[in-house]
Amino acid sequence: MKFGFAYFLRETFFFFPVTDRSLPRIYNVMREFLRGKRVHFIGVGGISMSALIRIARRLGGKVSGSDRAASDPFLALQRDGFEVYLGSRPEVAAGADVTVFNAAIKENDPERVAAGKRGIPRSVFLAEICSCFDKTIAVAGTHGKTTVSAMIACCAAAAGASFSAHVGGIVRNFESNLFLSGDRLFVTEACEYRDSFLTLSPDVGVILNVEKDHSDYFNDMDQLYRSFSAFASHVRVGGALVLGEGVSSHIDLCANENVRIFKYGEDFFYERAEGGGFFLHVKGESPRFFTTPAKGTHNLYNAAIAAFTSLLAGIGEDAVRMGLAAFLGVKRRYEFMGNAAGGAPVLHDYAHHPSEIAAVMQVAREETDGRVIVVFEPHTYSRTAALFDDFVRVLSEADVLVMLPTYSARENPAEGVDARTLFCAVRAKEMYYFSSYDDAKKLLDRIARSRDEVLILGAGTVEKLAESFSVGS
Repeated sequence: MKFGFAYFLRETFFFFPVTDRSLPRIYNVMREFLRGKRVHFIGVGGISMSALIRIARRLGGKVSGSDRAASDPFLALQRDGFEVYLGSRPEVAAGADVTVFNAAIKENDPERVAAGKRGIPRSVFLAEICSCFDKTIAVAGTHGKTTVSAMIACCAAAAGASFSAHVGGIVRNFESNLFLSGDRLFVTEACEYRDSFLTLSPDVGVILNVEKDHSDYFNDMDQLYRSFSAFASHVRVGGALVLGEGVSSHIDLCANENVRIFKYGEDFFYERAEGGGFFLHVKGESPRFFTTPAKGTHNLYNAAIAAFTSLLAGIGEDAVRMGLAAFLGVKRRYEFMGNAAGGAPVLHDYAHHPSEIAAVMQVAREETDGRVIVVFEPHTYSRTAALFDDFVRVLSEADVLVMLPTYSARENPAEGVDARTLFCAVRAKEMYYFSSYDDAKKLLDRIARSRDEVLILGAGTVEKLAESFSVGS
């Protein structure tokens, strides 16, 4: 079996029973705050919010949640008996003791208005959770933070550590984005959108990379660099800051007194090993060899950052080696979905930024000697406008491009550029535009041959198209 050893490790090490006894501090501190209180979550179908509502209920809160669309996390909450609904019911938020909203919820949202002063941002609630742990690792960056957070969590699990994790994707090793098994270490993503990560004060902060994104909030790169610099300054005294490749030249480190700073390329780096895996080089230490099933050069980089950060946090080298070797990946990250009618493998990836698309396409080029067929659903009009030239350049490299309408998320068309405008500017060898997933699937089943590889890319609902290729769908 391709991942036989990884599955063995998963079954052996990666499923700990979660009991009240395993979380004494969280249950004492947060339960005192939440016991008996009504806590409402606006935008509960988001990957982070769906985890936080579960934490709130476990800690004794009487929870409810709303959203505008029935995402997979939303449907999972429904199946698990949570009081969640579609649409807006201001009276529910008005009756709650605390209402938590994510960064995409506008100020004039009826439920947020009804909550009034009892409404708090998701980031504040997350920060309260973090404060209950002895140590927090917060992973920030434009790309890779979900994968790196998941890898660190797997390393901690392999060590049998008393830890919990909040990850922005479904980690295959845990079959969840939330893992609660101890109160000594908390691993979390640190999202930069609308400066959400500035509520956090981690013991170990990681900045993987900084690229132009979220132009609906960040006016320019200087503002983005200032935000990441502020995040870096929030690392606790005596803590550590890990900076990815090229990051240090853009981050103001003057405020980081009594914080150890480690820079990729100076203090540590990785070297690809012949036959697979990589060597982690740390200044003044002998090279260490690690392997991971995760594919692509970008994931070797992610694994190297995860390994270095895990070692820095006190996780043993053998556990790091085991955790990375057993890493099964994250849902919607180069995930095999099935095959098109002609036999071509269909893979789905969350990639919605030009750099992410380029990285996934490079992996596909290495995996097939046929055509790379890219199906892309742009995510938000503002991102398409801000990164238009980069999207055109990257998508033009596809052998076949299938474009779908923009997933608007929180926006309207006036806030940027739509998918059809982008489609008209791209110069791929073969191009199609479809308004429906059904029509796109019919084309793929007709044109994709066994030697080709189909990539279905996007952070919106395009996952439904990818799932239509699953066996039994």
